[in-house]
Amino acid sequence: MSVVDTRLVQTAVIGTRDSDQPVILPEQPYNLDQFRRHFQGERFWCGTLLGGCGEELMTKRYETKVCHFAHFPDRTSNAAACHRIANGADSADHLFIKRDVILWLKSYGFRPQAELRNLGHGPGDAVDFWLPKTRQRIRFQLGHQDYRTWYRAEQELDTTSEQMNWIFGVDGPISANMMQRQGYALRVKCETDGSDRRVLIGTEHPGRSVTWSALDECRLTPDGLVTPVLEELLSDGSVTQYGKGAWRRPATFPLRADQIVFAIDAKAPTPTRSPLAADGRYIITADVKPTGSRIIRAHVSLPDDIPIPTEQYVYRLVGVARLLLTDPDPRDGVQWAVRADGVTQVGGIDAERTGLWRPAVALAEPVRKLPEVPAPAQRPIVVPTATGSGRSSSAGSPSAAPARVDVGTAARVRAALQDFARRRTPTTWSTLATVARVNLARLSPPERRDLLVAVDRLDSPDKPLLSALVRDASGHPLPDMPHIIRNLGLPVPADNVTLRLWCNRETERAYQDQSTSHTRVLPARLALRADGKPSVPAQPEKSAAPKRIDKPIQRGPMEQGVDCLRQALQAAEELLPRTRGQHHKRLSDTIKGARSRLSAFDVAQAKGTPYLDWLGSRADTPNHHAQLLVKAIKTVEPYASHHPVPTAEPPKTSTSTPSPVNVGSARCESRADTSGSESSEDLAAEQFDVLVNQFKEAQRALDVDRAESIYRMANPIYRLQLSPALQHQKHGIVGEMRTWVGEQQSNRSSVLLKRCQRLIHRMREEIDAMSADVLSALIAEVEALSKRVTLSDTEQRVLTRARQHLQALRDAEKTT
Repeated sequence: MSVVDTRLVQTAVIGTRDSDQPVILPEQPYNLDQFRRHFQGERFWCGTLLGGCGEELMTKRYETKVCHFAHFPDRTSNAAACHRIANGADSADHLFIKRDVILWLKSYGFRPQAELRNLGHGPGDAVDFWLPKTRQRIRFQLGHQDYRTWYRAEQELDTTSEQMNWIFGVDGPISANMMQRQGYALRVKCETDGSDRRVLIGTEHPGRSVTWSALDECRLTPDGLVTPVLEELLSDGSVTQYGKGAWRRPATFPLRADQIVFAIDAKAPTPTRSPLAADGRYIITADVKPTGSRIIRAHVSLPDDIPIPTEQYVYRLVGVARLLLTDPDPRDGVQWAVRADGVTQVGGIDAERTGLWRPAVALAEPVRKLPEVPAPAQRPIVVPTATGSGRSSSAGSPSAAPARVDVGTAARVRAALQDFARRRTPTTWSTLATVARVNLARLSPPERRDLLVAVDRLDSPDKPLLSALVRDASGHPLPDMPHIIRNLGLPVPADNVTLRLWCNRETERAYQDQSTSHTRVLPARLALRADGKPSVPAQPEKSAAPKRIDKPIQRGPMEQGVDCLRQALQAAEELLPRTRGQHHKRLSDTIKGARSRLSAFDVAQAKGTPYLDWLGSRADTPNHHAQLLVKAIKTVEPYASHHPVPTAEPPKTSTSTPSPVNVGSARCESRADTSGSESSEDLAAEQFDVLVNQFKEAQRALDVDRAESIYRMANPIYRLQLSPALQHQKHGIVGEMRTWVGEQQSNRSSVLLKRCQRLIHRMREEIDAMSADVLSALIAEVEALSKRVTLSDTEQRVLTRARQHLQALRDAEKTT
């Protein structure tokens, strides 16, 4: 009696039984017919690299169930004996990964060495790739492993390579451990695409689901494989690749905080670089004593908002305490520290019993001054300090406490901030670090703070503070700004509201200082009283003595700005009747905002109240509205007709051309009334809508550069000038703009370049076997792509040789 093969085998290899060329059989009958036509004449094998028996397979077509491969029966009509374990669609993924990754690496000019590894379950347990040129190794770990086996493999592979990448095929404890150790983990999977499987690389990040990207969208860098999502995480400083010199994240063990006391030694060195450092925390060296144990010198990690402990007290840990422990390192060994959420002082008798403190150690006067010093004494800054009245450098003040900062790093950060100011956009620490090439993982928060102090100390006292451009994730000033302002010898704002106004003023000053416009406005620094509050201009006296009526009123910078606004408004009103369409609308909207601001000033003057424009935003001053009018006039005037538009109101009789608006330095020390604030928000919303329309035009024209420039202008308006209600309303629009620009960045040149490189690689490898027509079509496609991307000298030489070979083929055809 014959036995039928009932195994649903979905994958096979073609060529020979030991081949590594996989195929997958479609499950639907109409797809199977196409599959048979495509592979007509090919023989299918239950390949040994699939864990199979090496016998030949046939295709089985069904209308009512899944199509599949089946073994040919033996001479006795029985099913062939095969002990293959995996038969499903993913049973040949290791071969598809090997094939596609080799092609991907060759597109970068590498000659990879690939090897399938059998780790006890089958030939598809892992796939190793070795790049001799750069001594990089990539392992695709597709099977399950316990930690001991994986750790031994890592030690073995790390010693033979300069850089090691792990990419996991299954979700398990090992991939979770990798994510906790370096902040992310790379994953791999394959998806069926007809009779083929497509390789996808995923990025797993704590708190997020795995994000998958096609292999062609990934890049190979000297530090390993980088996906688009990983590139974003690296750019904002969320993670750091191990190959870049960053440390692996330490493991943590819970401790009893109430059983640990410590005292610091001010003369002990504090680590400047440590794998135990973290954002928002600082590390000190202390003598630590656990209950029932001996005293040991150790590092203690504390939050930035806790004042730095002094030698005057013994401290006990409070809250949650954990032990941080790093992996063994050949150079630094194992490092550890005690991480605490808070500390409390221990009383005199109890402190003396610990053996960490004696009353004679206490210092009377200097100890009371230590908490006022915002940074430890072992962090001096070696940069030129400004002297004079602007920024104090006296040795007795806290601002004179020096800190160690690399001058080259400060210069790069300063240049980056100046560039952001020229583009009129604030920044964050992550973006600034990317532009200035600063590794945030190696800078503690106090060191970042000292770096900004060093950047601003390079300027003269009256220059704007570039550090005001650095904001947190929500767009607010950094929490360290009061410390930075104090260290620069300037009055410190009293509260968060005043601090935000002060930083907004400095931001606008930086914009104007770095502006390339001919009508630059450099507002004065926000004046503060002794209590840190804004200094309000004194109200005019109501007594009207004759001698004071006849005395000319002194005109300040604000009044000069109002005069400039009136002149610009008059010129714009004269030009408005000669415009039409979108130019008429733009000029009309700008005039509307200017009239509202001018009306607010006139109302304040009529009531005899001061015009407090310093409480408004940076886009709400008379000088700023004057600038907007001048810019609108310059933009619209070339499109204006010589005569008024018939539907418009006749213009005023005037033979003089609008005089240029000479906007001098203005002091923005007033605030607008309620109508002015509403006008500012309306103007910002209108500006945002105009930019959105321009973005859509660039999007339709596929002008990625212009669309990206428009997005960079619209994003600061959205974050800093729109009200929360409008931000909620426009959130979807900004997200769509950001997504589209991000997608086009990867498609702008990388895909075309990769396509061109693959064609050139095929041309180089298969040129001898190509006919003249095939080679001609290939050369034509490469030439078309080379107009949009830049080829290397080697690729140019390959293309030249291909042209010469084609010409030789043409000549040979003519002779025959």
